[in-house]
Amino acid sequence: MSLGILTTYRAGIQEGLKSALAGGSRLRSILRYHAGLEDEAGRPADATGKFLRPSLVLFVATQLGADVEQAMPAAIGLELIHNFSLIHDDIQDADRTRRGRPTVWTVWGTNEAINAGDLMQAIAVSCALRAGSDVAGVLLAATDEMIEGQSLDLGFESRQATLDEYLRMIDRKTGALLRAAFTLGGVVAGADASVRRTLLILGSSIGRAFQIQDDLLGVWGDSGVVGKPCGSDIRCGKKSYPTILAFERARDEELSLLESIYARDEVTDEDVAWVMALMDRHRIRETGQETVRSHLEESESALDALGLSPAGRNDMNELLEYLAGRSK
Repeated sequence: MSLGILTTYRAGIQEGLKSALAGGSRLRSILRYHAGLEDEAGRPADATGKFLRPSLVLFVATQLGADVEQAMPAAIGLELIHNFSLIHDDIQDADRTRRGRPTVWTVWGTNEAINAGDLMQAIAVSCALRAGSDVAGVLLAATDEMIEGQSLDLGFESRQATLDEYLRMIDRKTGALLRAAFTLGGVVAGADASVRRTLLILGSSIGRAFQIQDDLLGVWGDSGVVGKPCGSDIRCGKKSYPTILAFERARDEELSLLESIYARDEVTDEDVAWVMALMDRHRIRETGQETVRSHLEESESALDALGLSPAGRNDMNELLEYLAGRSK
């Protein structure tokens, strides 16, 4: 993904992460590994993520009149919170790889991975405090929501959730940090209450669009693009947006077989094909795409109210177009 918002700030964010995670201890080296700055032996590496959230902090802040240096501590704090959550998520989900590399817990063990995540969170708060107590308050509130969302998501593993419950979960687990990205940019720039409300709407709508589109990719995404086979989320029994809708729309024998498949320890290719056929019959993919478009239209209305520069609006339009096209 080569978007202006991401490429503009990438080098600065990478340097900010190196500075925040500097230190000679083993645990600091583990954090640099997880962030993609080092390999397992502590040698320099370039395996970082997209930096979507910190890039949005810097973009919003500069569009509203702040400078990059002023906003960088908030951006780095948010990226570190995101990474802290991924270290712990990988443990809870038993994920063995992230961005094509072994996860922290598989290399150094679960206990040390928990320590690494805890330290990452502490460093994140320290970074945010450099930008002021208001920035730290926004970051801590978002962290609170994100952790609650992860707990809700884990709860869905043992029961079937409703669509309303799913939306409340993604508004926290995914949406909290995306909302924070927009809000932090406004706080750093000293935006008034009206602008901050608009930024909150923008972050909320983009957060929902981002996660629902990601869930669609987990079923119908191009394996060459998303790095996993078609129907992968069905095979692993993930309670994502398509699954939630499938359970709500399936009837009688369909519902009985669907429940049976999601209760199995091993799901076959035939099971996956049957579930995908059911989803096709009930227009699950089309409903998801329509929902994503609706949230992106809401985002565009919020952007109109912000009065971004022409270049800034072009950058945001590019991001929205990317989100709208991720499942094609």
